[in-house]
Amino acid sequence: MEYKIVVPPLGESVVEGTIVKWLKAEGEKVKVDEPLVEIMTDKINIEIPSPYEGTMIKHLSPADTVVEIGAEIAIMEVEGEAIKTKAFQTTAEDGKEHIPGEQETARPSEEFVGTTAHHEKMGIHADKEAIDSGIKAVKSSPIVRRLAREHFIDLRLVHGTGRDGRVSKEDVINYINARHTIDKKKPDFIWPDTEVEEVIPITGVRKVISEHMTKAAFTIPHVTTFDDCDMSDLVAWRRKYVDRIEAEHGVRITYMPFFVKAVIHAAKKFPWINATFDGDNLRVKKNFNIGFAVARENSLIVPVVRNCEQKSILQIAMEMKELGEKANADKLDIKDIQGGTFTITNAGMFGATASTPIIAHPQVAILGVHKITDKPVARDGEIVIRPILNFGLSFDHRVIDGGYAVQFLRKMIEYLEEPESWLIGVI
Repeated sequence: MEYKIVVPPLGESVVEGTIVKWLKAEGEKVKVDEPLVEIMTDKINIEIPSPYEGTMIKHLSPADTVVEIGAEIAIMEVEGEAIKTKAFQTTAEDGKEHIPGEQETARPSEEFVGTTAHHEKMGIHADKEAIDSGIKAVKSSPIVRRLAREHFIDLRLVHGTGRDGRVSKEDVINYINARHTIDKKKPDFIWPDTEVEEVIPITGVRKVISEHMTKAAFTIPHVTTFDDCDMSDLVAWRRKYVDRIEAEHGVRITYMPFFVKAVIHAAKKFPWINATFDGDNLRVKKNFNIGFAVARENSLIVPVVRNCEQKSILQIAMEMKELGEKANADKLDIKDIQGGTFTITNAGMFGATASTPIIAHPQVAILGVHKITDKPVARDGEIVIRPILNFGLSFDHRVIDGGYAVQFLRKMIEYLEEPESWLIGVI
């Protein structure tokens, strides 16, 4: 019998993804749970497994296509009695497992982007209808068609280097660059009076990140409070034990696991910090699923270490190392990025001494960590040099008052400034 493959749920707040490549060709045999297709979302790349054993009959959506959750993307022929997998099952609000219902195949927008006046100013004259006709006449991906419309390009003029002469995104970009090439050796050459610039379309992951950040920044009333932490004792403690721990356990402990534990200790007195807010209800979490930001080229992802209140500093360090490596290798699973209750972002590793981080909705707070800097401070009537770290705590002022946030941050810093009082037995 025929079975239609649909795009399963791909994570919280994810509504669509882009097909990167098909892992099973048309006509190829497929076993249960074998990966069929790789799909890219704004968070991770994920391989979708087969729910049945059979044969891949037809790809309904080619590579580079943007597809919505639930969209039909392929047809399989199931041989004999189908063997089910739970790969496509999700848990609904009613608590029952179900397979997502069929939806129509997602279709990219055909909206025309750009202005004729702008392109005419740049010396690019084109008729919209002719351009549209030239774009539709050539087999291409939605990304390629969008670029062509944005830059008034008739795709029939572009040399395709893909399979069977298919025009790729790189082909269009090369065409754009070549079109703007100027031969300065010509006697009639005149330097253009326009500013020289590189136009970089904001698409894919970067576009979704932009949308999410805008939504968070303009729907959550952010307030950021700052406070300094004297890291002297913690720096000395880590210096004393870091090599020994690495030799015995194979992980070099950073300061991040200590920050996690300090957050947990301080939140025992200020529990609303570890919560999510949906506009009507504040859900105060008893477990601490701490997200930590990992920078990847021009994008960011936040893996989550779950149930940190039950784990030692060493266990947290090991999980952070493992998740960081998976993030950099694009090997994270959906479960690795879901369910965060509080986030820590470390701008200090890049040299920042202050920042105002944006909250990861629906969480209500995020901790910004900055560079440890030697500074002169007054101690017992004397000026001494101490390693000082400035923390920035951004909080949702709809549910967290300023005094509450300030006291939480100060309590967290007190734990970090006197680590011996709680480090014994938690490594």
